[in-house]
Amino acid sequence: MKKLSRKKIEKIVVEYKKGLSLRKICRLLDVSIGCAHKYLSEFNIIRKHNIVKELNSNDEKLIGLYIGLWMGDGTQYWDKSKGSYTVKICSNKRNRLLNEFIMTSIEKLFNKKSRLIEEKNTNQAYIKFESEFIFYFVYEYIMRGANKTHSVCLKNDIDLYNKDFLEGCLLGLVLSDGYLKNNLYFNVTSPALANNMILTLKKFGFCPRLYIHNRLKYGWKDLYMVSLKVYESRKLRFLLDRIIKDLGYDFSFQSLKYPMSPLRFELRTSAYVSHVF
Repeated sequence: MKKLSRKKIEKIVVEYKKGLSLRKICRLLDVSIGCAHKYLSEFNIIRKHNIVKELNSNDEKLIGLYIGLWMGDGTQYWDKSKGSYTVKICSNKRNRLLNEFIMTSIEKLFNKKSRLIEEKNTNQAYIKFESEFIFYFVYEYIMRGANKTHSVCLKNDIDLYNKDFLEGCLLGLVLSDGYLKNNLYFNVTSPALANNMILTLKKFGFCPRLYIHNRLKYGWKDLYMVSLKVYESRKLRFLLDRIIKDLGYDFSFQSLKYPMSPLRFELRTSAYVSHVF
């Protein structure tokens, strides 16, 4: 087997950690699969097949969290080149704590490892994994049209979901499509999803308001904004803090959504510790 230079070995490791497949790395760097596999194995970072066939947890809050995050920032598709069902949760590379929170929650719910892919020359990133089970699982809870962003919503009436699921879903939606500092602002182009948010907030005793930004004259979809007054927004932050604690994490909504700095955080839970990077 041909011995590789240190520079090429480092390049293999870097590209592999970014999530590039072993086959693509070998084509890119002109090395054999066996050779690349040998060096990755020596670094103990070779990915093993992580096939999901059932839920790892029946925690309704955790299920609701994933559904809320997916409705807000998720996308999925059949990747012809890989022959795989691919799921992505869009994110920001600077928000390390939130990224680790999402990746750890996915692992707790599905026993599925995911990876963070960072875009070059931008702050955009996405959490990515492949799973046929998880791909179809989401449709047990949501429905959508051809354009997910403008049509996604919960499949059933709000009253048909239990309190734990709705709490998790509320957290996922505010983390993805919400802005919550002095006031809550939840902006989406799906009128059905905006209605889901209104009914969920009312379910927990809030009095949300709806404002529709008319953007059709500019050739854009109308924007539906759900908001709360300052006092109620403060109450919502307390509720979200409690939901996060119920999920087993020891930080606040504010630190999760709005980090003070881009420093890397260690994700700590009362019964679960994971280092995802």
